[in-house]
Amino acid sequence: MKKFVFPALLAVALVASAQAAELRPFTANYQMSRNGSLVGEATFTLRPAAGGWEYDQSTRGTHGVAALAAANVDENSALEVVGGALQLRSYRYRMSTLLKSSNRSVDVNAAAHTITIRDKKRDLSFPMQAGVLDQNSVTLAIAQDLAAGKRGTLSYPVATRSAVETQRYVVGKESMLQVPAGSLRTIVVTRQRDSNNGRVTAYWFGIDNGYVPVRIVQNEPSGESWVASLVSVMR
Repeated sequence: MKKFVFPALLAVALVASAQAAELRPFTANYQMSRNGSLVGEATFTLRPAAGGWEYDQSTRGTHGVAALAAANVDENSALEVVGGALQLRSYRYRMSTLLKSSNRSVDVNAAAHTITIRDKKRDLSFPMQAGVLDQNSVTLAIAQDLAAGKRGTLSYPVATRSAVETQRYVVGKESMLQVPAGSLRTIVVTRQRDSNNGRVTAYWFGIDNGYVPVRIVQNEPSGESWVASLVSVMR
């Protein structure tokens, strides 16, 4: 099962002000497809928590092999706003199927100036970076920056499976996009990778709905294409 189907490429931000890192709670639903065939569905929830925000993703295999394998992914990002920007506190990832399971975590200790990434095999420690995010929540920061009018190339420190890296995203053109949620005005943002391995990831954010991601497309070097399409948003 490709990681794109059940994890961290979608993040939904409902930004109340274009001038501040102010978020609004939401629940959003998506269809997930592989090579044009429906394979699953996802629910994402942003809610206020003590001193910050909790961002949850729950993705379920509902069709084809994904359903037969009972493939599920649950993610949680605990976030705070520091200096007007989102910053990670902790991240939890769990993937399960009938045959195997996988767990991963990230913990940010600003006082100790450390970022710790853990999985079943290893613990890795890195120096603290202000504004660090995880792959689950980076799209939330992109949506805020778009709402604030930022364009061009956007950069963020992101804790991945085994490193803390700078990820860059290029803001592109506006276009109308038809998805299950309707015909929506969007702006495309494409991840810029250092290695030319053939993987392409693009996000279309809704301009008139608080920059909720309307569609996410990831094309793999193998030729596979994974798509997430917005079905509904409840505020």
